[in-house]
Amino acid sequence: PDSTYRFWLASGVEAFLRGSDYRSQVLLARSGMLRHLVEGVLNTQCSGNLQTNFDLLGELVKGNPEVFAMFNEVLDHRVYSRFMHVVTSNLVDSNVFIRSVLLSLEYFAPRMAKLKALGCRYDMETCKMRSFLQHNTLRLLRDLMTVISVDEVNQENVCCLNTALGFCIFAQTHNQLEAYIGGIRQWEVDNGKEGEVLGNFLSLVQFWRQYYQYRGKDGFSLEVSSGIPYCEWRAIVNTLSDMLQPAALMAAQQALE
Repeated sequence: PDSTYRFWLASGVEAFLRGSDYRSQVLLARSGMLRHLVEGVLNTQCSGNLQTNFDLLGELVKGNPEVFAMFNEVLDHRVYSRFMHVVTSNLVDSNVFIRSVLLSLEYFAPRMAKLKALGCRYDMETCKMRSFLQHNTLRLLRDLMTVISVDEVNQENVCCLNTALGFCIFAQTHNQLEAYIGGIRQWEVDNGKEGEVLGNFLSLVQFWRQYYQYRGKDGFSLEVSSGIPYCEWRAIVNTLSDMLQPAALMAAQQALE
């Protein structure tokens, strides 16, 4: 299960999917790959391939409502809870998959009427991944803010920071960013952990600005993989750099009292 050959094969398929179209995703999903990847996530004997399975699964479902409908069927009552437990317990491995789900749902939302008219069977109202994010976004975002620290960040796990920033970009789009930050701030206060989450995230946000300043190729890759212009990534970093300052957090809390 943890064969090196499997890793390279999965990497090749993932690269193919990045440059493929809607039909290729559907073809591979129908071939059994979708169910195989979900089973791989649930198989504890394949722990060394967990990130590989999640990354390929994310690329397989990304932006494709037909594959999302198939995915929803695979996540039946026997699988769903176990699958989501693995997702939330292994964020370093699963965060890119979570980002793919988030990007897809944001892409689908304004297009549902058109998709229905074209005969698409995907239904956002019964989508299990959408329901999960609706009820767990704040917890996921809080955990992503602390899953790594500045001392631990590297080329392999900086994706966790980008996924957290992706949540923040869409939160700002929906005028929810202040509420999210306020909710996490309140959680810190209630649990006697003031500054532990948002302080860590502020350090990561400041690191992001320096990290990408001279990495134009990495910034371009982030834009292409997410469909979000790089200027929006920079803008959310600038916004958060101001919002997460201790004085700004204190002022925001006082304004609510």
